[in-house]
Amino acid sequence: MNMDTTSLIRDMGMNAGLLCFLAALYSIVLTGARHSDLRVRTVRQSWLPWITGLMFGVTGILTMLVPLRFGEGVMVDARLVMTGLAGAYLSPLGAVLCAAVLGAYRLYLGGIGSGPAMVGIVLTAGIGWLWQHYRPYFSSQRFGALTDGFWLIGLGASLAAGGMLAIQTLPLEIARAVTAQSWMAVVVIYPIGTVLLGSLLDNTQKLNQREEALEQTAETLKTLLAEARQAASVFVNSKDAIAIVRPDGTVLDVNPTYSNVLGYAREELIGQSSAVLRVDEGGEATFLRRVAQAIERDGRWHGELVRRRKNGEAFVSEVTVEGIKDPDGVVRKWVSVGKDVTEQRRLEQALQQFGNYDALTGLSSRRLFAKELNAALHKRTEAASFLVLCLLDIDQFKDLNEQWGQPLADQFLRVFAQRLRAEAGPGNLIGRIGGDEFAVALKDCAHSEAALQRLEGLRQALARTAVLDNVQLRLTCSAGVTFYPDDMADADGLLRHAGLALYVAKEQGKDRIAVFDIQQGQRVQARRHTAKLVEDALLQGEMELFFQPKVRISDGQILGAECLIRWRHPERGMLAPGAFMDDIVGTPAAGRLDYWVLNAAFEAGHALATQGCPLSLSINVAVSTLIDRRFQQEVALLLKQYPSLPQPFLEVELLETETFNDLSAVAYVIQGLDELGVQCSIDDFGTGYSSLTYLQRLPAQIVKIDQSFVRDMLDDERDRTLVRGIVGLAHAFNRHVVAEGVETPAHAEALRDLGCDGLQGYGIARPMPLPDLIHWIQEWRPPPAWVGARQPVR
Repeated sequence: MNMDTTSLIRDMGMNAGLLCFLAALYSIVLTGARHSDLRVRTVRQSWLPWITGLMFGVTGILTMLVPLRFGEGVMVDARLVMTGLAGAYLSPLGAVLCAAVLGAYRLYLGGIGSGPAMVGIVLTAGIGWLWQHYRPYFSSQRFGALTDGFWLIGLGASLAAGGMLAIQTLPLEIARAVTAQSWMAVVVIYPIGTVLLGSLLDNTQKLNQREEALEQTAETLKTLLAEARQAASVFVNSKDAIAIVRPDGTVLDVNPTYSNVLGYAREELIGQSSAVLRVDEGGEATFLRRVAQAIERDGRWHGELVRRRKNGEAFVSEVTVEGIKDPDGVVRKWVSVGKDVTEQRRLEQALQQFGNYDALTGLSSRRLFAKELNAALHKRTEAASFLVLCLLDIDQFKDLNEQWGQPLADQFLRVFAQRLRAEAGPGNLIGRIGGDEFAVALKDCAHSEAALQRLEGLRQALARTAVLDNVQLRLTCSAGVTFYPDDMADADGLLRHAGLALYVAKEQGKDRIAVFDIQQGQRVQARRHTAKLVEDALLQGEMELFFQPKVRISDGQILGAECLIRWRHPERGMLAPGAFMDDIVGTPAAGRLDYWVLNAAFEAGHALATQGCPLSLSINVAVSTLIDRRFQQEVALLLKQYPSLPQPFLEVELLETETFNDLSAVAYVIQGLDELGVQCSIDDFGTGYSSLTYLQRLPAQIVKIDQSFVRDMLDDERDRTLVRGIVGLAHAFNRHVVAEGVETPAHAEALRDLGCDGLQGYGIARPMPLPDLIHWIQEWRPPPAWVGARQPVR
């Protein structure tokens, strides 16, 4: 294994040239990866590992074309330097790609040295990666200006050691011979080549980093310049008044809006103290100190100032002052941004006046009156005295408005307010609470009797005849009164309680005074509490429907079932309607419960039909719910939603005693429901006072006899006669008759003899949940005595 020295120098020189060419290409590639467009730069950066890996690999192949040959298949070249530098400078992907390219080509060349060559490629690539990983250890603080040199010398020595180690994997004799002839080239040339090419690569990377930094700096400067131009444009064109001042109040600059608002030219303001532009409380120094403390604490001060224009006119300005820090972090300038809010404050004051006082009478509004009343309650001086609250309502005011028109009615309200102010006396509270409703609060009354006498005198004075536009008017008024501290409520509570008493006065015939009954108020509160609990129970799913069947007396066939509400109370257990229904009558909770029952009945009907037990159902609803225009729409919607239900499916039961005051409205709704195929029945028939009137005017298809008559009809002849009369009267008007309260077979037999059509009661079945109803329907068999029984002739 002889090697010519001239050839060695020539080959090493060619390898050095290839390495320099690689450094130049690497610089070009790094420069090309930069671009102003972020998306383009991202794409190029993603391709950079592939390009640089292939570039190092191809250059390594070129160096293998001029190797140092020591025998057939045994050669030493610069490829190991190439893989080491790829591991040290490229990404892991680029280093692997370079090693793969060089390894594939070396395997292609073949020979006994292929195996050791592969070991060397892998080993030097790993050595390069380790030196890249630990390069931060070679910091300038640790090694000074020679940091990069030390790192490159260490990398070169490691690569030389790796190359020699790879040679030792050759067969022993060949390894000795190659080592003897190549150690000088490997140990000397590898480190020198590594240092030279590494220096070129380092310079290329640093140059590329400087160029990137310059480009970023240029972009930053462009951005800052654009922001500065934008800030200048905002400063000049802003509609807000902007000034730049020193912390001592000296004006440094102002924008055109600031000059226009205050009436000064820019030159008149610069260098002057801002004190001449403000109407300060406490002086200039106090204001500046307050602003400086806020800026130091929060970075800004915000508030309202009264400023003075050049012509002396004062105006209100909403101002924000922020501190501007110099590069050293010290605040030496303030930016004041303000706008004229004088008209806005005037409008707010007018709105506040409008909200607190009645525009027609000048009296306190309900809101202000309640506020003043609360204040009076807290300031009450004598513990033994009373505060008397009285609500007054003009009795015939609606007729006055309709007969004479609003202008005259407004005049009368003004006269009423004037009289009320004069009669109430100074120191007492007066307000207009509603359209024709007024409030008076008499403070420190010694006796309730004396206060009532005074209020009665006031009420009589208000009823004196007034002459308006040659029209003589005398309108009485009703009053509701409550006494504090007997009534220990707040202002809103006292107003509600006086309103309840006023309602009582109206109900008793008007033109009188009624005093709030505390016990009655407690009952009202209890009703409201129960109504709230019922609404919560609906939301929490605690309500449930039970069903009591109705059967036809002629053959025992099932006519339907009545839906009966039950409340599964979490503490009190199962509650029947009697435990809560009376407390919610007339409240919104009653209407919500009615609509819940309506929807639940349709769901139950659908479940029955699905189980093969189609059945008509009846529900109880309040008259207020029935005449609600939404009720008929909801029924129609549900009928469309459940088309498979039997026809007729729904029956609506109405209490006779509830329909008396709304006969016309109820009759109209019943007709509409009849058009939808919904039947109606009069429940508890016979308990009212005008049963014949109901049958004449209400087109209900069914009459239900109240159970109080049925229960005792076997022992009380008067009840039996009454039942006979109801049945005959209903049949005369072609109504179907169902008797409630059937408890024994004897009741059923007696009702059959009287000509009743249907039966309902514990003698048939008790109310039961839906699963039990399905089982009952499947098991029901009518008594044999009913089948084929002779029916009375109507």
